[in-house]
This record gives sequence, structure tokens and C-alpha cells, in this order.
Amino acid sequence: MKPSIKIILVDDHQIIRDGLSNMIQEAEDIILAGSAADYEQALELIRSSAPDVVITDLSMPGRSGIELIRKIHEQFSDVRILVLSMYVTEDYIFSALKEGAMGYLPKQDTTKAELLKAIRTVNKGSQYFSDSIAQMIARSFSYSTKKSNAVDSAKRAHDLTNREREILRLYADGFSNQEISSRLNISVRTVETHKNNIMQKYNFRSTVEMVKFAIRNNLSEI
Repeated sequence: MKPSIKIILVDDHQIIRDGLSNMIQEAEDIILAGSAADYEQALELIRSSAPDVVITDLSMPGRSGIELIRKIHEQFSDVRILVLSMYVTEDYIFSALKEGAMGYLPKQDTTKAELLKAIRTVNKGSQYFSDSIAQMIARSFSYSTKKSNAVDSAKRAHDLTNREREILRLYADGFSNQEISSRLNISVRTVETHKNNIMQKYNFRSTVEMVKFAIRNNLSEI
């Protein structure tokens, strides 16, 4: 039997939490550890239940889902975060990814099968986006490639350490944080620290943007 994935749900609407709970209960490899309606309840539940994955909306009473994602990423770096929201604009998507979300799904058209696939994918340390979200990210990337070469040259002027270049190559090859950790014999937290350093040096908004840039500009020259 596959190891169980422990998750919690964060949404301020009880009917949504109940619906998601029903969808998840039939999955033998996923356990619902609890649900929360707001930022404070979510953090308390994370501390007490130590979930593998948190599924959160972005709109909630008090502090926003973006703030919750940031806090989880800062205090519980091993917890994977999957956004399930009706907000599907670039601002929301890239803000969530920048703060540490591993996946993004729209409430409007996400099926049970896709939700379960997304949970399993982000639990492994890989990103997951619905087709519509992936297309939006691709359009944003396409637009960014039309900017002048001077922008890329300015970014490339930042020096990366040998370890950062090594990790960047592995991200571009599709390795997850856990896989990079095992391959380089370093902790997942250290991998994420190097990734954050790379993203700050280049002012990337997300892991997707970081990998696309690395591939576009020829890793052997970075």
C-alpha cells in the first residue's frame, strides 16, 4: 500500500470544504487531517497535524491566502502548498508562486481526478498547473521573450556560485527539490535556500520563470 499523503484544506466556505473532503475521502493514499476557515486556524492546524500538503484558497477573512502561503513557506518549508482559487489572473498566480506555492488550480473547472493528481504531484516536490493556468503562464513567458536582449544581459551579469549553477541545471532538467537534495547529498532546505538566492539575483517571480530563463539562455553559459 502506498504511503498516505496527509493534507489539510483552507477555505472560508464550509460548503467548499465539505465538497473537497468528500472528493478526497475516496482516495486510499490521501488522508484529510482537518480543515480551516482562516489564516490563524490554518497555522494552528499545521502546527498540530504536520501535513504533507496544504490546499488553500486565496480569499479568506483577515489575512489573505498569499500571506498564509508566505508564512507556511517560511515556518514549515517541508509542507507543499496547492492553491485552489477562483482568482486566475497573472497577479494572483505569480504572487502565489513567488511566495512558495507548488501548484495552482481554478475552482471553476477543476475535476476530482485533476485535484487528486495535483495533490500527488506537489507532494513529490514537483509543480502542477491546470491547462488553463499553464497556458496563462506560457503566454506571460512568450511576452517576456519579446523584451530586448539588454534585459537578459543585465540579468546574466549577476554571478552565480558553482553550487547555484549546478542546482539551476538540475531544476532545468526537471528534478524536484527532494531529487536535487538526494543527488547532491544536501538537505531540501539547503536546496530551497540556493533556489531563493538564484531567484533574488535574477528577480524571478516563480520557479517556472527561472527554469524558462535558464533554458532560453543556454545553461552552459550561465
